[in-house]
Amino acid sequence: MKKDNKNSKLADQYEQQSNVFQMWLLFDHEPKRPDAEILKADLEQKCGKVDVVSSSLELTSFGVRRYTSHFKEGNIPAQVILGNIMPFRKDDISDPERAQIREIENRDEFLEKCTHKILAADMMAALDAEHRTKLLMDWLEVVVNIMPDCKAVWIPSGGKLVPADLIRSKKTDRSDRFICYAVNARYYSIKDTEEMLVDTHGMCAVGLPDVQCHFHTLNPNDVINYIYNIAAYIYQSGQKIKDGDTIDGLTKDGLLDENSQWTCRYEDAMVQPMRPVIDICPGEFAAGDRK
Repeated sequence: MKKDNKNSKLADQYEQQSNVFQMWLLFDHEPKRPDAEILKADLEQKCGKVDVVSSSLELTSFGVRRYTSHFKEGNIPAQVILGNIMPFRKDDISDPERAQIREIENRDEFLEKCTHKILAADMMAALDAEHRTKLLMDWLEVVVNIMPDCKAVWIPSGGKLVPADLIRSKKTDRSDRFICYAVNARYYSIKDTEEMLVDTHGMCAVGLPDVQCHFHTLNPNDVINYIYNIAAYIYQSGQKIKDGDTIDGLTKDGLLDENSQWTCRYEDAMVQPMRPVIDICPGEFAAGDRK
């Protein structure tokens, strides 16, 4: 069979699953990197036995035995790392990304005060979405708790900026941590129309589909909450929404309506980055040309 070079080239442009999942800890001063033994002790409380892979002034990494990565060359524990202290620069978060930050008030003023950053991430984590995100969120909680001067966490794969105090508060249920901390619901109004778009960004990084809804009339805050709930269902259930499946929609007042069934289709995202998404057609509130 002849290969379709055009489609292959297009697929190569799609956002890919992250080999290294980046979580940047932000500070308003130059912080001190925590001792490896302190990190190890706290990580073992959450994840069981870990091995020190690297312990230097610039990089600390651990192999977490509970999470085994399978490669052709053999099986190894998935790793988590804490990187070196680096300067935080204004252009580390772009203007379009800043426009979608809602969890922190006065975001521009807040980011102006940030001067340094440290990378927390995973490596060699060939795991399914459930186990990979559990490892990542446990690691995030460890480093944020050990570094109380961390002000916020920036996760670029979702364009999400989360107050560190929210993570420390432990108010978020364990099953909701990834959606709450790493997945952003973005809102766009279509110029010169009454049309709006809400989508999630951040699911693709761990091999799950993002969600989008192109609509009119509805309150965008209601749609944002709705989309977050759909993303949480996809993440927590492990069940795939099939092309053509229907789900409960919303009333004009933003209430779930089992009598209004909205159709799900796999499509390309309307807003960059290019990626496959589950598009939810909101019935009578649908915008754009739909077949």
